[in-house]
Amino acid sequence: MWFILLFASIFATGMLELRWSGVHIDDWWRNEQFWVIGGTSAHLFAVFQGLLKVLGGIDTNFTVTSKASDKDGEFSELHAFKWTTLLIPPTTLLLLNVVGMVAGVSHALSTGDMSWGPLLGRLFFAVWVIVHLYPFLKGLLGRQDRTPTILIVWSLLLATIFSLLWVDIDPFIAPPPPTLAMQCGVDC
Repeated sequence: MWFILLFASIFATGMLELRWSGVHIDDWWRNEQFWVIGGTSAHLFAVFQGLLKVLGGIDTNFTVTSKASDKDGEFSELHAFKWTTLLIPPTTLLLLNVVGMVAGVSHALSTGDMSWGPLLGRLFFAVWVIVHLYPFLKGLLGRQDRTPTILIVWSLLLATIFSLLWVDIDPFIAPPPPTLAMQCGVDC
């Protein structure tokens, strides 16, 4: 419930800013998607790169080079799909949310109606993430023959690791109440 209230307040603030600034809803939505995609890829790596530089003294340099060639035409770089590690976190996040939705609904179906209440909040957040990352997914899967296999392998591996850790930790189940043996020790 807290997450839904938080998102409702953020959404209301965004709508007020939209109204006051005169920005169209399509532009606002594209901006929201841009920040989620950037926040899970380039911004995340920029934080790690800054931490490496400050804490470890490791300087990471890169050189900007032109990738366009005259033989492919004026807009050839728009259709070039290059492998980069920046694609792994958003892809993994998409996989985790899709798997989480399927697992949550199947768990709710198998346990009965009592578990649907908490599930709706989790489904809301998962759908929010998937809808914001939809342009990334559309661009990634637009040409299936060009999607790098290593991207799929790394994303599946990370999603599996995170899913197994989540199942092991299971933060939504409260720990059992302490028993008398646990409170006074073994010799009580």
